[in-house]
Amino acid sequence: VTTDGLETAAPGSWQRYVPDAPREPAVSFVPFYLPQFHPIPENDRWWGKGFTEWTNVSAAHPVFQGHYQPRLPTELGFYDLRLDEVRATQAELASAHGIAGFMYYYYWFSGRRLLQRPIEMLRASSIDFPYCIMWANENWTRRWDGRSSDILIGQDYDLVPAESFIDDVLEFLADPRYLRVGGKPVLAVYRPAQMADFPSVLAHWRERARAAGVGELLVLSVNVAEEFDGLGESFERFGLDGRLGFPPHNLPWKPGPSHRLGLHPEFRGNVMSYRELVADACLKLASLGARDYPGVMVTFDNTARRQWKPDLWWGSNPYTFRRWLAAAANSVMDRDPHERVVFINAWNEWAEGAVLEPNDRHGRTFLQAVRDVAYR
Repeated sequence: VTTDGLETAAPGSWQRYVPDAPREPAVSFVPFYLPQFHPIPENDRWWGKGFTEWTNVSAAHPVFQGHYQPRLPTELGFYDLRLDEVRATQAELASAHGIAGFMYYYYWFSGRRLLQRPIEMLRASSIDFPYCIMWANENWTRRWDGRSSDILIGQDYDLVPAESFIDDVLEFLADPRYLRVGGKPVLAVYRPAQMADFPSVLAHWRERARAAGVGELLVLSVNVAEEFDGLGESFERFGLDGRLGFPPHNLPWKPGPSHRLGLHPEFRGNVMSYRELVADACLKLASLGARDYPGVMVTFDNTARRQWKPDLWWGSNPYTFRRWLAAAANSVMDRDPHERVVFINAWNEWAEGAVLEPNDRHGRTFLQAVRDVAYR
């Protein structure tokens, strides 16, 4: 063996890991963020005094042997989003695990904001963490399904036109912390097809944003199922810039092993396989469109909202989630770095089981999966 031509390594060059060294994630992971963790007068009237998301979460019961219900928080506790220190701690936790920012669900009904206090307080705070908005423009119903029965408060575009929405959110779009892709503020719309002549609405939004100094917008539709007015491949006809994935929408609902779970006799819901869902989702990523931003979900289980009639995915775990996350990240790696965006359902959808925040069964392991893929 000869060592001719070899040079001495520079001191410290052998180190693979340097604590606290600055790192840039390879992909921008953006989880959805639910602001319903504080009381509001409307929920007091509809659900009882003091209602928050925690009311349903803590009251859930398991529907089969080993079912993880109720799902309970650990590190962050049963927090109140009116507190700056809660949102600051969330931001620190997310940033430490490679998350690029939160996409807040934004509720605006004919000129009226609901659950707006957390994002308004964030706007007024010094918390240095990116955020963006998804306008969740569907009805609120007693069944938590956005449909047209048992409506608590609905969307009425005749009362206040949809064009007016942009003026309500300009203050956020102009925030230096607002999440941008390619220099454009990201604005998602859950159900654009519900608005008559949405292309004209969108053209007005773009004009108002330019006039306000916000610049060009990146407006995305949410890739929901057809029964929820999903646009499918026609999103381009609506003038949209792209669409984001929102699983379990538009993925096969393959049954899980309900026959061997020991289901409660009152159970009338649906049990699907998380592993099968992930396998199908990873296959679909091979045909991801150039203007599609993939979505991944921690799991889905709305037992806390519908008790004996939930839709739930059995078999979710941090390892399978990580596999899906890595496949989604790989599907965007050939894009420009600023275009490598993957959305996650969700940061804190506790009543639907879609939660990255630490819980009493998995701790931080779902967050650690995000960090592992982000900094691979």
